[in-house]
Amino acid sequence: MTAEDFEAAFHGIELPSEIELAPGAVIRDVPLFLEKEITILKTSNYPRVTDPVVYRLNLVLELIKAQAL
Repeated sequence: MTAEDFEAAFHGIELPSEIELAPGAVIRDVPLFLEKEITILKTSNYPRVTDPVVYRLNLVLELIKAQAL
């Protein structure tokens, strides 16, 4: 997914204030995290940088959707 795809995916959904990606890996400010990660996607062309960002964004999106159920 591109940065624009992620922006569209997160647009209009209720974001939690914090979320746990894995044991001990807690995002304390989800909106700020998303802003920073999407900015990295927009500004970097290196897969070594962007691949982990895409992984984390997909994980956050899945966790938010699972919480909504």
